[in-house]
Formats: sequence, C-alpha cells, structure tokens
Amino acid sequence: MASVTLNSCTLSDLEVLRQVSLETFKEAFEAQNDPEDFGTYLREAFSMERLRREVTDPGSRFFFLHNQKQLAGYAKVNTGDAQSELQDPAALEIERIYIRKPFQGKGLGSWLLEKLLSLAREEGKKYVWLGVWEENKEAVRFYERHGFVTFGKHPYYIGSDRQMDWMMRLDLTASKTP
Repeated sequence: MASVTLNSCTLSDLEVLRQVSLETFKEAFEAQNDPEDFGTYLREAFSMERLRREVTDPGSRFFFLHNQKQLAGYAKVNTGDAQSELQDPAALEIERIYIRKPFQGKGLGSWLLEKLLSLAREEGKKYVWLGVWEENKEAVRFYERHGFVTFGKHPYYIGSDRQMDWMMRLDLTASKTP
C-alpha cells in the first residue's frame, strides 16, 4: 500500500485527533447505546484536557493513518503504566484502532494492525493485547483472523452503562509479520 502512511500524533494535532476520535467512535457505537450515557462518555473520553494528558503521557502514543494523503483513521497504543489493565512491561496494548467509514473495507485496518505489531516487535514486546466490546462481533472476528485469542473480560463503562470487553492477545513470538 504505497499511498498509505502512518504518522505520530503530536500536541499540535489535538483538535484533529479529537475530531477523528469523536467521528469514529460515534460511527461505531452511537446506535447501540443510550444517548445520555453516550454523550457523557464522549464529553469525558474525548475532552481536549484528557486527550492532552494522553498525548503527553510517555507510555501512550497516537498515530494517524493516511490513505492518499487523506486522514483514514487512527490508533492509540500504550506501554508500561499507561496500559489500561495489565501494565505488563512485556506487552503493548492497542487501546484504539479506528478506520473512518469511507475508508473501511480497503484493507487499511489490517495494514494498520500489522504496523502496530511490527512496532511492538521492534520494541521487544512479547505480546500485544487489547479490549474489544463483546457485542462488536465484526471487530472480534477481525482480531481472531489476525491470530488474537480471548484470555479474559473486563468491564467498560459508557457513561453509567456497564458493558463487557473481551480481552484478547497475540503472542508475538508465535506470530510472523507477512
């Protein structure tokens, strides 16, 4: 995919990061959630203050995915204490991986995932893990196709609505980069 690039997100990108975060999260989950709970979640999770803290956290990194110079999606990864659950120094957490609707179905999600797996390998991580909403069957299948296996569950709150995420992992010593 010669016309596809991945670039680090910086503090100067906060407004764009906020916009793409809101857009992709709404597209993925708004219809399945209570409007009040969903609105509360959006205001908290994607506030400029919170995004600023996350972008400046040394254990968190955001990346913008561009296809033919157009913003196609983004990802967030965490290491060390920035991980949302395990906080294992041997692991990299993929906290967010979103492709904007007009760019879905073009292989960009797989391309982005492979780049993140390569990053984890370059950093000497033993495995990659993530949480995916148990009701997001398409995403669960996507990760299973890429070799991830479910190893647990953890609660995830959209406002006051307690939902359940499958925790999935991929052992990097057993997987290969194509």
